[in-house]
Amino acid sequence: MLFRVALLSSFIAFGLPARAQEAQPTPAAPPAAAPVPPSPLDAKIAQLRARLQSVSREASPTEWGKLQFEIGDALIALGQRERSSARLQEAAGTLREALTVLPLESASRARALAQTALGNALLDLVQDERDTGKLEEAATLYKDAIAALPLETDADDRARAEHNLGVALMRLGDREGGTVRYKEAVAATEAALAARAFERDPAEWASSQESLGLLYGRIFERDGSKEALRKAAEAYAQALKGYSPDKNPGAWAQSEDNLGHVLLKLGEEENSTERLAEAQTHFREALRVFSRKHTPLQWFSTIQNLALALELAGQRAPESAPLDTAIGVWRETLEALPRDRAPFQWAVAQSSLAHVLEARGEKFDRIEDLKEAIAAYAQALEASPRARNPQLWASTRNNLGVALKALGKREAGTQALSDAVAAFDDALSVWTEDKAPQLRRTAEENRAKTQAMIEERNGKK
Repeated sequence: MLFRVALLSSFIAFGLPARAQEAQPTPAAPPAAAPVPPSPLDAKIAQLRARLQSVSREASPTEWGKLQFEIGDALIALGQRERSSARLQEAAGTLREALTVLPLESASRARALAQTALGNALLDLVQDERDTGKLEEAATLYKDAIAALPLETDADDRARAEHNLGVALMRLGDREGGTVRYKEAVAATEAALAARAFERDPAEWASSQESLGLLYGRIFERDGSKEALRKAAEAYAQALKGYSPDKNPGAWAQSEDNLGHVLLKLGEEENSTERLAEAQTHFREALRVFSRKHTPLQWFSTIQNLALALELAGQRAPESAPLDTAIGVWRETLEALPRDRAPFQWAVAQSSLAHVLEARGEKFDRIEDLKEAIAAYAQALEASPRARNPQLWASTRNNLGVALKALGKREAGTQALSDAVAAFDDALSVWTEDKAPQLRRTAEENRAKTQAMIEERNGKK
């Protein structure tokens, strides 16, 4: 079993959670029927427990321990399929029992496999619990297992333990400061790649490359190392060699999207239109798989980032083509989103459309774009009022204020500027000093500049 990266709805973020990936497929649950037959996993566990009844722990401790390991491993698979922490807890208890009778001296491989399985159960349990103790224990178990699995004879099992050690260390790093844990995780993941042949299992090899990309992305977030960001891009590009849109569509699209994230960030850091163009290509590739119907969160997140890559390219380009394309992306997205069934996403899309219209209006001095942006922000505010989502409402009110300020600069009088001040005041009512100090400073600066413009105009009368 490997733990691989899975994207949640996020906006240019490298903090992606890990999920379980079976080394072999888990049998699917049977369709609902009456009576419902036991699933293959339930049947397997029942058979193993029946066999366990005929084995004496005292007379045959190694055989008894191996059976307990098999039961525990099957319980992990069942717990993952059912998303049941109770099953995972049962698996952990069963595997602990197995370890009490599997001596390192005479059953080192069986003990190592049980240690790896117990580490896997603990990692799964931590997905819902911010439990550093479980992560520390999992890391220790993986290290002990690695020490007992010779590279020459147990390369695959050793590589899985090294890969999952990397995931455990990564999660510990998420809970700590600095990059020490992340760098330890990189070393473990690179060891897994060194032990694993691409030809033997391309998907597992790709999963380790994907984790490596994630780790380098996290290192960049902590210390700003552009070299780490470049290594992240290299790792995701390698992962794409092991996945294919036909055999591994979800993982392939995930890696395309992750690579797009990194290239977009590199484009910002290096002020590179080439990087931004590459990012757009990878986001579009991911959208060949991600769809609103089947993967709505991934679909919407990828669209957000495709549009952002276009907008950033538009800031650097002398012509309006990238911004025109970004506006088209958001118009198409809004047509696909039902406002009544997805009001939050619809409001985000409407606000994002407004943001690009505002950017084009500012850059090319198009008053009609600024007016359309103001109307789009108003629609977004209707779909997501303050009571429903105060943070989104405050952000939209602030951005509306910016658009009104831009329009006010180009029109006579002070009406648009006064409306902008009111919008900034609304944002400030949510962005308090204790809860959102940086956002509050942004809104305060916007308000101060707009108020100064009003006073200057009034002084000229």
